[in-house]
Amino acid sequence: MATSSGVVPALQQFRRRGESWLRTDEYATVKLVVGITLLGLVLRLLFLGARPAHFDEGRVAYWAWHFGDSGSFAYRYIIHGPFIQHVDRWVFALIGPSDFAMRLPVAVVGGLLPLSALLFRRHLSRSEIVALAVLFTADPVLLYYSRFMRSDVLVAAFMFTAFGLLVRLYDTRNARYMYAAAVFLALGFASKENALVYVVTWLGATGLLLAKLLVLPNGFRDAILFITDTPSAEAIRDRVVGRVRGDVKRVVGLVRSFRARHDAAWRVAGGYVGHIVLALLCFGFVSLFFYAPRGAGVAGIEHPPVAATAPGYVGFWEGITNPSLFGQLLGTTTERVVDQWGNWLEPAEGKSFDSYLSHFWVFVDALLVGSRAVAVLAGLGYALDRLGYTPPRHLIPFTFYAGFVSVFGYPLGTDIGAPWIAAHAIVPLAVPAAVALAAVFRWGSQALAAGDINRLGSATIVLVLLSALVAQSAVGLVYTNTTQDGNPLVQYAQPNEELKGELEEMNRLAAAHSGDSDVLVYYGESGGQHDNVNAYVGPNRDEWDESWWNNQPTCMMWYNSLPLPWYFAAGDMDVNCENNERNLESIVRNDPPPVLITQNFDPTVPRAQLEAADYDGDTYRMRTTGQRNRFTVWTNEAYVGNGTAQ
Repeated sequence: MATSSGVVPALQQFRRRGESWLRTDEYATVKLVVGITLLGLVLRLLFLGARPAHFDEGRVAYWAWHFGDSGSFAYRYIIHGPFIQHVDRWVFALIGPSDFAMRLPVAVVGGLLPLSALLFRRHLSRSEIVALAVLFTADPVLLYYSRFMRSDVLVAAFMFTAFGLLVRLYDTRNARYMYAAAVFLALGFASKENALVYVVTWLGATGLLLAKLLVLPNGFRDAILFITDTPSAEAIRDRVVGRVRGDVKRVVGLVRSFRARHDAAWRVAGGYVGHIVLALLCFGFVSLFFYAPRGAGVAGIEHPPVAATAPGYVGFWEGITNPSLFGQLLGTTTERVVDQWGNWLEPAEGKSFDSYLSHFWVFVDALLVGSRAVAVLAGLGYALDRLGYTPPRHLIPFTFYAGFVSVFGYPLGTDIGAPWIAAHAIVPLAVPAAVALAAVFRWGSQALAAGDINRLGSATIVLVLLSALVAQSAVGLVYTNTTQDGNPLVQYAQPNEELKGELEEMNRLAAAHSGDSDVLVYYGESGGQHDNVNAYVGPNRDEWDESWWNNQPTCMMWYNSLPLPWYFAAGDMDVNCENNERNLESIVRNDPPPVLITQNFDPTVPRAQLEAADYDGDTYRMRTTGQRNRFTVWTNEAYVGNGTAQ
């Protein structure tokens, strides 16, 4: 029936035209990947600034803003790699500080990740390259965290690209790939410290790959035949001895083949020494650029800050432009990096098995709910490679091993159970997943060419189900329900979505206000009733101007209130604090600010007086759960003009 209706002949004609285009246009695959990449950029930039900033986003964005505002920068591992601070500083200078601006670099890097699929063109077929680009573009976890100002997608993209460039170096022996890999490795390490974990993962995957080559070179078929043959003890011994002898011969043959194809070993090594040294210098210079202090360095980000122009401090530009200061710059930067990396590498104290399991299940939940298509396809792709249904290639088991081990390894190394760590497993697992996705597409294409309706229907159903699964997850997890606790990709420290409109209103009122205080933050409980864990204002007024780092406004309990300090800084708001109920009532009578912030669990809030002063109060969650995370923003536009009650 389908054939008589003309659907199948039309599809067959479309397939022939597609194949003709792929044969005649040598850049067809590149064009497809570029088109998919452009789509990925659009998906990441769409409504990019709509979600209010997460705790971590607000914390890092504040320091990027502080860098631009003060001119001082120093590397701190607790903020993670310096890459995003530098790039966001430049973006803020160009288009101004905002949620859109702070997320833009991550969105662009995440959107460009599909281009890295082209680096594996000697190891993947054209359909597999396109499938890999599609998975990088549409995977919901990668999509969500490409729209999130954290460095996980940055380090994943940079390190995977570096790996691809190293593969190209192996394929072509062209030294330019070594230099490019050195730059991307430096960008990865400048993005986040767990770039080191990628290198460890590569070494581990290499070991597993070598074990596979020596033990099961023909894939699972060796194991299946070994089991089904039920060999005798003598046969087992002969098979093991034969395998060992075969492995030795293989290694000897590889060495002889290498020697036959190349000059003497010392000449080959000598030819690469210069390139290796220059590549290391590239890595070092890019790393120095990002890690080196700027302005007054550490003193410029402490409170009170030292001016960036203060004499005696050597930053990157001073050290680069003055050879006599370069040694001091290099020493200061190295000392700082060693100190901070040493702190990062310290094992977490008291890490229990229950804690590991908690982090592990957060990881698995994000993987199976957000990236279930990649997870299922990765297992299928690995099985197809091992069983020989697709051409066996070392790349497939290598990336599967790297991704599989990451599922169990990352929860062990993280200090909090957060869904963003799933991205580090998804990126390598996307390679065997692309093999499976392309295999389903090829089977359907071959069935279409042969007019096999049943096989074509089966392949179509699988592709439609996978597409629907990804689309449903992408829409439901990435573009809607982006701040609710029921979304497995939402981490606890995420304010609710409705706050975004209130923040924009606060920014508008603060910009129009002509008084001394744009925003007043209040928390009135004291003594044993004061809640240090949740209160936005400290109990001791004498300590309001005391802070180790230049966390403005210093009168607030800064980390409890994040991401509000980011919005105060980005909106250039004058913020004051109050912790006395009578003082607050006096301020409301005599010099009311247009914006007041109180906390709902604080019984000292004079709600009746605020309502009598015509303040409108709207309540929001600072975190996804918890009654003590509720706060109220009180606004009155009448107090914008002259700062006095009407």
